[in-house]
Amino acid sequence: MVTFGISPECLCHDVRDNVRRVGDLEEAGFTHIWEGDHTLPWQHSSGHSAGIWATLTAFLANTERAVVGPMVIPPIGVRHQPIDVAIEMATLELLYPGRTALGVGTGEAMNEKTTTGVWPPLRERIDRLVEAIGLIRRAWEEPDYFRHEGRYFDSFFYLYQKPDRRIPIICAAGGPKMAANAGRLADGYVAVGVPPSVHHDVLAPAFERGASEAGRRTPEGFRSAWVSTSYHPSMEQALEGARVYGGLLIPEAYTFIQDPRVIEQRALLVKDDALLAAFCVASSGEEIIRRFEAFIEAGCDHIIWADMSPDPDIVARVCRDEVLPYFARKYGTETRPVDVAVR
Repeated sequence: MVTFGISPECLCHDVRDNVRRVGDLEEAGFTHIWEGDHTLPWQHSSGHSAGIWATLTAFLANTERAVVGPMVIPPIGVRHQPIDVAIEMATLELLYPGRTALGVGTGEAMNEKTTTGVWPPLRERIDRLVEAIGLIRRAWEEPDYFRHEGRYFDSFFYLYQKPDRRIPIICAAGGPKMAANAGRLADGYVAVGVPPSVHHDVLAPAFERGASEAGRRTPEGFRSAWVSTSYHPSMEQALEGARVYGGLLIPEAYTFIQDPRVIEQRALLVKDDALLAAFCVASSGEEIIRRFEAFIEAGCDHIIWADMSPDPDIVARVCRDEVLPYFARKYGTETRPVDVAVR
């Protein structure tokens, strides 16, 4: 079964408008509503800010069935401590049973360094994330007080009200190492800006290998492709929506460029051909279907529409009338979320 999620992107739209829209997105057939954890946006001119936990709570309150979660939070002890993430997610699950999932990653300089002045090297951030995932799971599952004495975290804790189900964890992976970590520790992976061939040839095999090495049954349901998508009946307007996010194609924006004003200026140097190659820029449902289907044929079973559309109010309609019915007919998709069995 293939499922579809969407990220309304509170970085470029007023969070109040996105809260108003999520019900329509759910009714259009999206089983998952995701939102990024950013303190600063990818660009300045139309940038917005919104706190992740309040946003997720509002999304849950304004939908009825969809699974809602952050995609992704870095619980590496810079802005977010693992125990705090465990508590927040457990609380959301208690309030909205069966409707939460947690996406985690190693973070970005534009969020971590700008707010704290701290930005560990990649190797350390990976190690911190691996330790944090284990600590979060322990917080959800330990039957009594426990002591965690790790390399980066020293915690003494007991979660008094535990979730009744296993909350899925999806780990960001741009290469085989993190995909293997996701297979060992998480319930799925998500890759941003990665072509279908890399999912098929690199990430999915590494994910399965990691699960096998850990003696786990290969998780199903969250081999996730994050597809930055700008839709408008006018191709020029659709392309304009994509131009706003040109900074996503600048590697330095993930590491040491922190200022959205600088990222926006650098994004002006990105050619339209590069935007069209990297993003799903579409003026029709058929174009979206072709782009998404390439990821499904590569083995992805969860497709996330990261919305860059210049007029987000028209997104639900094209998904309800064209895109999602096509996939439902061909792949047997359902408008209910995938549940993750306790292992």
